[in-house]
Amino acid sequence: MDYKSRIKKMLEWGIRNKNNILTAAFLAFGFLIGLGIGLLFNSQKPSPIIIDKNVKIGLTEDQLRFSQNSEKQLNFIGGNFVASINGKMYYPKDCKSANVIKEENRVWFDSAREAESQGYAPAKNCSW
Repeated sequence: MDYKSRIKKMLEWGIRNKNNILTAAFLAFGFLIGLGIGLLFNSQKPSPIIIDKNVKIGLTEDQLRFSQNSEKQLNFIGGNFVASINGKMYYPKDCKSANVIKEENRVWFDSAREAESQGYAPAKNCSW
């Protein structure tokens, strides 16, 4: 078979299936346009999610000071009681159980009354 007859058969096939070819081309073109528009609108970098655990209790900037203590102890200056944002109990800052709370989960209070007003109860395993 020579090239002329192959080309002729391909053209005949194209004429018989022109509706299917046009539909496929239209769908592919629409997909590419949609993809391009999506990339245009989503060209910005995503913004990071910032969770401020201290918003819950309304700490001021003065209360958010940290000391440079090298030991694994409570590194916060300004509160006498500590609680976990995931728990329901509060502890005096010198209680051993208070040192177990991860630094990023600690919530500080100046008084027991303040902790209780936020829904925390005194821990029973610390000496009061």
